[in-house]
Amino acid sequence: MFQEAKCDFCGECLERCHYIDFDRKRGGEEIRKLAAGEKVDWLRECVTCMACDEYCPQGARPFDLILKRMEEMGGLSDPAILAQMAERFKPEGEPRPVPPKDRVMSICVMQGNMPWAIQGQIFESVPLLKGKHYFCNVLFAHMGNESIMRDRLQAMVDNLAKSGAKEIVFVHDDCYAVLTGVAPEYGVKIPFRPVHIFEHLRDYLKANKDKVRKLNMKVAYQRPCASRYSPEKDKFLDEVFDLIGVTRVKREFDGINALCCGIETAGPNLKLFSRGKNFEPFRVKNVEDAKKSGAEAMVYLCAMCFASLNKKVREAGMKNLMISDICRLALGESLPEDKPA
Repeated sequence: MFQEAKCDFCGECLERCHYIDFDRKRGGEEIRKLAAGEKVDWLRECVTCMACDEYCPQGARPFDLILKRMEEMGGLSDPAILAQMAERFKPEGEPRPVPPKDRVMSICVMQGNMPWAIQGQIFESVPLLKGKHYFCNVLFAHMGNESIMRDRLQAMVDNLAKSGAKEIVFVHDDCYAVLTGVAPEYGVKIPFRPVHIFEHLRDYLKANKDKVRKLNMKVAYQRPCASRYSPEKDKFLDEVFDLIGVTRVKREFDGINALCCGIETAGPNLKLFSRGKNFEPFRVKNVEDAKKSGAEAMVYLCAMCFASLNKKVREAGMKNLMISDICRLALGESLPEDKPA
């Protein structure tokens, strides 16, 4: 939720935006207008990358305000498609029980998106929660809608809690983000400890050091938008890379300066946005930046990032690897034949 009492309308959040061309003064004026409920003509240019929340030096959460105004304005996404997506991810009945364990892992709906990335010993070490009962609905923020994510959050938490686990590992970055970075804003209590997949991988690799072989690779990391809600967990990624002998190249578009992958569709002919923003130049800059920085591969955490960038990355002569893929290679496993290149 937007913390207006913290906001000094400095404009830094919009000045640093990659996609909207405002200087600091204009940025402050435009956020002030949004806070006052005035209409602005630039909301359709927002790509919903959430970066402005991380840019804000006061922690005022300006993207939350932007998202609220987007929903009030309407029309960012086709209403029929929004309704279709809301129905697609609506759970029915009760979640399937899992064996009682202190730590379990939620893979959300990622097994349906990329089954090849949810395989191997890492995923065999804990019981798996999978399916729409555990879907976080952050997707709808990218469609200019806050209500679906907010209204379904408590049910998601309740379904997760039914596992009885003290700790739940989240493979889907959005799920972790909504629990650690969004739920507290809505007053939703979390009765278990959310564990990011990076932390779990770090723990697993440390516990299985005798199996790990150093890869001696240089990689670029494609940071998902939802990581803006939980940037503190990036330290675990660096530990993972160190454990498997991987160097995360220093490049312009990494960390707080990361670019959105520019995803525009969520499946065949299903456009997420009804706006005309051209993402292509940003995708090109992102991949070129990774290549010139010496990366041999782009490493992903998000299925949508993989889908959006993998062709360009491959054409640039780099490999495409999910974070689970690269850890499996370090553990001596072979990647499935059905994994996209």
